[in-house]
Amino acid sequence: MASVNLDIAQRLDITCRKGDTFSLTLNITDSAGTAINLSAYTFEMEVRNASTDAVVYNSFSFTKNADSTTGKLVIKATDIVTAGEFIYDLETTETAPDPDVIQTWLHGVFVVNDDVTA
Repeated sequence: MASVNLDIAQRLDITCRKGDTFSLTLNITDSAGTAINLSAYTFEMEVRNASTDAVVYNSFSFTKNADSTTGKLVIKATDIVTAGEFIYDLETTETAPDPDVIQTWLHGVFVVNDDVTA
C-alpha cells in the first residue's frame, strides 16, 4: 500500500529562562537549502501545557529580514513568567501566491528554566 507524508514540521526543542528576553533567530530554507522568501507569510507561535492543552504563552513577535533572500526570521518575547516543560509549535499562513495555506514549520518541547531574580 502506498503512503504520503504531508507533515513538513521539523522538531526543534527550545530552552530559555523565566523572566529573560527570549530571542530566537532562524534561517528558514527549503529542502534544497535555498532561503525561503518570508514576505509571503505570517507567523503564530503558542506554548501549551502538554497535559491540559492550556495556552501558557502566545505573545511572540516576528521580524522578517528586509532582504527576503536570507529567510531570516527573529522570534522575540518578554515576560515569560511560568517555569516548566511545555510543548509549542510555529505555524505559518501563506498570504501569496496561495493565500490561506496553513503549515506547521516547527514543533517541540519548550522548557522554561526557573530564575531567582524577578
